Amino acid sequence: MIGYAQLRPGHGFSWRSAVPYYLQRLVTPRGLRGTVSRGLAAAIRMRHGAGPGGPAGACVAAALAGLDAEGLATTEDLLPADAIRSMLDFFRRQRLIGPGGQPMALEDLPPGTGMAAYPLHTVVACPGLMEAINAPDVLRIAAGYLGCVPTISSLGVRWSFPSSGQAVGSLSARPDQTQLLHRDPDDWRFLKLFVYLTDVGPEDGPHVYVLGSHKTAADLRARPFELGAAERAYGAGSIRTVTGRAGTTFLADTHGIHMGTPPRAMPRLILQVQYSLLPVFAFRYAPVAAALPAHLDAYTNRLMVARPAEAGPDGVPAGARGAD
Repeated sequence: MIGYAQLRPGHGFSWRSAVPYYLQRLVTPRGLRGTVSRGLAAAIRMRHGAGPGGPAGACVAAALAGLDAEGLATTEDLLPADAIRSMLDFFRRQRLIGPGGQPMALEDLPPGTGMAAYPLHTVVACPGLMEAINAPDVLRIAAGYLGCVPTISSLGVRWSFPSSGQAVGSLSARPDQTQLLHRDPDDWRFLKLFVYLTDVGPEDGPHVYVLGSHKTAADLRARPFELGAAERAYGAGSIRTVTGRAGTTFLADTHGIHMGTPPRAMPRLILQVQYSLLPVFAFRYAPVAAALPAHLDAYTNRLMVARPAEAGPDGVPAGARGAD
């Protein structure tokens, strides 16, 4: 769970976050966005490299082809079943952020809670998780799609719970109401990795993606999308619902239209990771002071994890409080 930066004038406002964030929001034509993305990727390649080398698995080419053509690609499970069970057991024992920002145990969440996420330090501490999201083939897919070594710009593990009265097809600006058809406006180019940590059937909050919508321009303002309107614009066959057992892994360019549907039967726990060209300037980063495994790339992980020696007196690395 990563906090949001103050992008409008007021306490904590930072023009160095607001200007680059709104600049990329203002550029909506796909051709121009692609030109800027390629230029940024070239600059990042020159300074930080193109991403992991070595032979790539067959899943890399298939995933890149799916992402390019449809914006969505399922791939081999990121983790074996026993590792998924261990992660689920780990998170069930941890405190998460409840209503009002209060840390509490899973069983203490008040009735009617729709969603609840774990703090970043808990996610980073989950055994094997950082190694999994830095798996060589995952980074090869991200680097291939972005055109350069990726930056992990968002990382979260979140529960969604069955509750009544949740509307589908509109979008609120509130960050806790993402179970609605929408586009993510985070960066010039990015993609997300999703891993179901619980079984997800049709009634358990599956991810829904509108195939091909990543190739169309966004509106200047974030707006809701009605399911019927999306079907008329892209075709009924373009609506893809991703279900599967715990461990199901897929990637999506979430500039395309998508949503996590509200669960109606069982709660859903999902791991979500974003790989992008740049930091998301709408976020207020506070990397966790922890020892990053030596074989993991410090640049790719710099927004999530920083060496303990770099931390300030409050445990937050100096200079890491904002996206800028």
